[in-house]
Amino acid sequence: MAAPHPEDELLRLQKLCKQGLPAVTIVTGPNDFFRAEAMELLLAAVPPEVELRRIDAVDERGGGGGGGADDDADTDEGDEDGDATADSDAGLAQCQELTDLRGGGLFARSTFVCIRRGKNWWDRYVLTLAAQIPKFGKGCGLLLEATKLDKRKKVAAQLVKSLTESGALFEFRDLYETPFDRSRSPAEGELAKWVARRSGKLGVALAPEAAWLIVAQVGRSLPELAAELGRLRDQLGADPQRKPLQPDDLHGRLTCSFESTPFELAEAVLSNDRQRAMRSVRAMFDRGVRGKDGKQDTGGVFPFATSWLWRSLAKTYEGRQMLDRGMSPRDIATKLGVFQFAERFHEQVQKNSLAKLRRGLLGLHHCARQLRLTGEEPDLLLEGFLEQWFLGRPVPRAEDLEL
Repeated sequence: MAAPHPEDELLRLQKLCKQGLPAVTIVTGPNDFFRAEAMELLLAAVPPEVELRRIDAVDERGGGGGGGADDDADTDEGDEDGDATADSDAGLAQCQELTDLRGGGLFARSTFVCIRRGKNWWDRYVLTLAAQIPKFGKGCGLLLEATKLDKRKKVAAQLVKSLTESGALFEFRDLYETPFDRSRSPAEGELAKWVARRSGKLGVALAPEAAWLIVAQVGRSLPELAAELGRLRDQLGADPQRKPLQPDDLHGRLTCSFESTPFELAEAVLSNDRQRAMRSVRAMFDRGVRGKDGKQDTGGVFPFATSWLWRSLAKTYEGRQMLDRGMSPRDIATKLGVFQFAERFHEQVQKNSLAKLRRGLLGLHHCARQLRLTGEEPDLLLEGFLEQWFLGRPVPRAEDLEL
């Protein structure tokens, strides 16, 4: 079963906090931004009279339930024939925080333990935890945050199932950048909608296209997006009555560290925006390119950029041929499978002549050929291609080149 929307999980967590925290609450999932927000809610819900102990378990060594170095996480060892009890007793001797949850502490009768980055802690002490939960003192509780929970041991799987059924386990996935229906605009994706909602709460309403523009420029990192929205609010001021900002209203206002992608480079080239295209090339080679997984890569910028640029130019060239034969622009987009930003594709087809597009394809081929033959810096070769495209500089023919 797919994890629910992270904001729905936060609403469910807020209800739990109002009702009172259970003995164990677990926050998991790959999205660190939402996990951090969830932990803030949980810590705020801890009663003030309770002793709160915080632990960063990032350096905790993983292992089996008892914490022994020879424990095998791929087996069910310790789950049957009384071994679980032995493992839990051994683990308790090494896990003082679980002992504290029995109540009767030095400074307070009740204790809450908050464990951050607890994946390895879970791996090592899950058998001990499962055995000790019934022994927790009244008003005591454990808050555990981990990117992932290993459920290969029977006891771990049973504990996760129990916590899920009782509503004490919260999973925060990443927001989807594009809709499931790929014929719809990315502005309708979860990420752009989240940007629009969060900006609206700050008093800076955004049109869907403006929210997507911010995503396209800033990237998928929620902390960076939130920081950029805060800067936008500081510039414009909060005004709930103001009309939603359009993409043109954001020009010159986004102050984040600029990153770019081959998609933006292709759009700038086909829109005949020289300044934006040059800036895109420099940004990609200076800061790298984010792939679909959100990770940056500086080594593959040239092949990634030229491959996408070639595809974009070739598709626009094919569309221009259809246009010159009398086909409707809207039918052209459908025929070529362009469903996202179809209007922009129409404009690019109409704006660029067959001769210019053909010359661009030849120039891009020459750019890639020069990389193999000369060993020139790839960013300089791409900048040379842009000069050929925007300034009309001649594209050398193969017979004119020295081998």
